[in-house]
Amino acid sequence: MSLKLISTDRRFSPLFWTMFLGALNDNFFKNALVIIIAYKSISLMGLSSQSLVALAGGIFILPFFLFSATAGQLSDKLSKSKLVKYTKVTEFLIMLVAGLGFYTSNFYILLITLFLMGTQSSFFGPLKYGIIPQLLKREELVSGNAVIGGGTFLAILIGTIIGGLAVTSESNSIVIAIGIISVAAIGFMTSLFMPAVEAVDDKVKPDYTFFKPTLEIIKITMKDKKIFHTCMGISWFWFLGAAILSLLPNLCKDIFNSSEQVGTLFLASFTIGMGIGSFLAEKLSQKRPEMGMVPLAALGMSIFLVDMSYSAMNFSYSTSSDLFNISEFFNHEYSLRALLDLFIVSIFGGMFIIPQFTFLQDYAPRNILSRIIAGNNIWNAIFMVSAAVCIMVLSGKGISIPWIFFILAVGNFLYFFYIYFQNSAVTLRFIFWMMSKFFYSVKIEGREHIPDRGAVVIASNHVSFVDWIMVMAACPRPVRFVIDHVYYYRTGFTFWLKQAHLIPIATKKDDPEMLVNAFKEIENGLTNGDVIGLFPEGWITRDGKLRKFQPGIKKIVSMQPTVVIPMVIDGLWGSFFSFEGKGVLKGFKFSKRDVTLKILPPVTSEEFDFKELENIFRKELNQ
Repeated sequence: MSLKLISTDRRFSPLFWTMFLGALNDNFFKNALVIIIAYKSISLMGLSSQSLVALAGGIFILPFFLFSATAGQLSDKLSKSKLVKYTKVTEFLIMLVAGLGFYTSNFYILLITLFLMGTQSSFFGPLKYGIIPQLLKREELVSGNAVIGGGTFLAILIGTIIGGLAVTSESNSIVIAIGIISVAAIGFMTSLFMPAVEAVDDKVKPDYTFFKPTLEIIKITMKDKKIFHTCMGISWFWFLGAAILSLLPNLCKDIFNSSEQVGTLFLASFTIGMGIGSFLAEKLSQKRPEMGMVPLAALGMSIFLVDMSYSAMNFSYSTSSDLFNISEFFNHEYSLRALLDLFIVSIFGGMFIIPQFTFLQDYAPRNILSRIIAGNNIWNAIFMVSAAVCIMVLSGKGISIPWIFFILAVGNFLYFFYIYFQNSAVTLRFIFWMMSKFFYSVKIEGREHIPDRGAVVIASNHVSFVDWIMVMAACPRPVRFVIDHVYYYRTGFTFWLKQAHLIPIATKKDDPEMLVNAFKEIENGLTNGDVIGLFPEGWITRDGKLRKFQPGIKKIVSMQPTVVIPMVIDGLWGSFFSFEGKGVLKGFKFSKRDVTLKILPPVTSEEFDFKELENIFRKELNQ
């Protein structure tokens, strides 16, 4: 699917290659400029080369503060496909000026063009992500974001390497000038093939001042809790990414005593890992935003950041050694381990950010999507600048690079706990889905019958002890199952069942107070638009036959306007967790069973018929 999107898909491939060439050119230009400043010891306005390199980073980021709000407003008001073409023409003109700056070695011109390139990027960002939902179907959004994310990091890598190689060539100024102008020209040509899209809100009035539209855009991102948390998650990733990438050069030089070749290798490892993580996110997302993956990816990043810190702390070499090349570096203990740690961190990074970008595009209203993306870009810039400040403060306090990595890992651990406990049910649903795929060959039919929002009651037949896990795995939304209080409190899994927001229930005879509280919790859940799951039979079948339905579902359906969705489980009878033969006590022999989960069309609470529901299950199960 991904290869088709970037090769033969006429809707999406022009956007991908336009984006790819733009990101490549940004980094070609920036890296060439930074290397020349650093290695030629350029000083301007009384600033040393080291200060100029830091200034260059700030100059590129500054336009995201200044212009992102206006860029988001224009992106919603006008046709995004036309605006993309305008930004690419602008890029070409800027590169003409930059080429002149390189040819004449005029660093004032180059710093001005760097600011202009940042401005062009700040306008292109809301267009790039805002146009994807207009070009692709909803089920293609994850694939689209995966190839955009992976392609961006690949373009960054290639542009960075080309920029470094161009500087070392003879007549480097001419080579760089021709290179950046040529890439910009090709990028403009690819943009001409983009299909036309309509404006989403022509009533928007762009504000060309700074503070007012910026504050308004930031307020838009804060109105909806889910959107705000997602923006914070994406921005936290850029905080970590900016911190890690800023530390890599000195990590390689000062801690690993290694040359620029090793630094490039670490950068390549990071960017390739991000690309792999992006595509893994696509494969694990089932064609929808899979936010349950995000906390697990954060946990993975933290674990391997800790190990990377440990590897760096224990790396040793003779103080009289020259800088190591790649082969010499790998002769030392912990060298490969440190590289693999960074690689795995970046894989988890791709799995961390792609679901969040996709969720933002899928969840945000179309008429303000570009403004939300622009607001997200502002938050990203704030967090990236904050990362630079934090690194400067920690370094100024004499904290070593390995310990800074450890501090970043601890911070990310704290973030993991925060996002996990914000919505633990989403994460557990994803884990259950992974478990179901590992132990069973699951076929799901009719998933489209489950609405994206609103109160839902899922009714399923009860075949085994893992039915609730299978139903939760099949549903794209977290399911709050009503579960027998005995299994809830006496199996040793109470903590995790609470995390999944399951609802314990008892009979009137066993615990009348718990029964009342259970129905109150069910009613609250339906009022909040939750998905409630239950087994109308009440108990697991002992003979594989459907048991008589209990009347509790009638009371639940009458509480709030809702829809009832029958989900038929077939294939679990006879499994390890069913009561066939000796039930769960029988010998365990691992083999993947074929299990089918058939989701039937919803029935509204007004149309609900208790007897008819039981008949539907008997008909589907041929009983």
